[in-house]
Amino acid sequence: MFTELWKSLGGSFDKGWLRNLFIPALVFWGAGLWVWVQITGVDQALKMWEGHSTEEQVFLGAAGLLIVFFTTILLEAFEGPLIRLYEGYWLFWTGLPGRRKRELEDKMERRRQLRARVATNQATLAEKAELSRIDTELAHRPRDPERSMPTRLGDILRTGEDYARERYGLDPIVLWPRLFPHLGESLREALGATQEQLDLALRLATLSLIYGVVGSVFVALRRAWPVLWWTLPALPIAWLLWRSAHQIAMGYAGLLRSSFDLHRFDVYDDLHWPKPASPEVEREQGVDLTLYLLEGIGAKEVVYTHEEEEPQGESETAADRPASRSVWEWICRILGCR
Repeated sequence: MFTELWKSLGGSFDKGWLRNLFIPALVFWGAGLWVWVQITGVDQALKMWEGHSTEEQVFLGAAGLLIVFFTTILLEAFEGPLIRLYEGYWLFWTGLPGRRKRELEDKMERRRQLRARVATNQATLAEKAELSRIDTELAHRPRDPERSMPTRLGDILRTGEDYARERYGLDPIVLWPRLFPHLGESLREALGATQEQLDLALRLATLSLIYGVVGSVFVALRRAWPVLWWTLPALPIAWLLWRSAHQIAMGYAGLLRSSFDLHRFDVYDDLHWPKPASPEVEREQGVDLTLYLLEGIGAKEVVYTHEEEEPQGESETAADRPASRSVWEWICRILGCR
């Protein structure tokens, strides 16, 4: 019966949902059940199971599946808050953001010193290696120390968000809904894959942390010390997943930068807004465009540009291709338009 139920579930839900939500929840509760069996004893647990009638066993199995489904619903519903949690928004009331800001300022000052020594051929090999490490780290830290986030993941995502604002004067929160329809299929697929990977890494890290902490406390209260081997390893696994999320977030930030690099002028064309003539004036015009879209101001001297439209059906634009709504909503949630 359970085999047929599983087959029907597999046909009712897409593979992404099963892989990214259902299976993590199933493994989480299955691991918890295994710890309970180890504490109770395998023989005793089997006797308790066999002591129930067939109807009761079916009811218990169905109840277990309902718990797993409820967990998947919670995981999906709290995707946005979970990302914000790991970005560190809840830590702004502590002194951590201030310490990270001072740390960022110190690293920037150290980089200036090392670059000066390299420019004058006075740097040692160790100093050159240190400069390389600092450059790599600061590439994923906000250029403005005031924008520093309490966590490394928050810094990485904020750096990707600030890129369009600093380079082109475009606010990604305002421009993203207008930019997204122009993304090519390959870029959308890459964004979708990155979205799933980051969500999955953070989801698994959270479940591993909860399992490791709650399971270890439960085992300690029952004084079943050998069973700790089944719970404590979940803590370093959670840390490794958290670290892997940083690498995935770097890939996401790079894709976000590429989206604005390649398609920002498509937004200018669609809005009939005059495109900047050079990089020197682009940021100022981008700020004007953002202000106009956001508040309706800053366009007194703007003159619309109208090009001859192509006959309908001769060319297919990126906007004509189907959009991936989940990617759109997820990136909007990351950027802050939640």
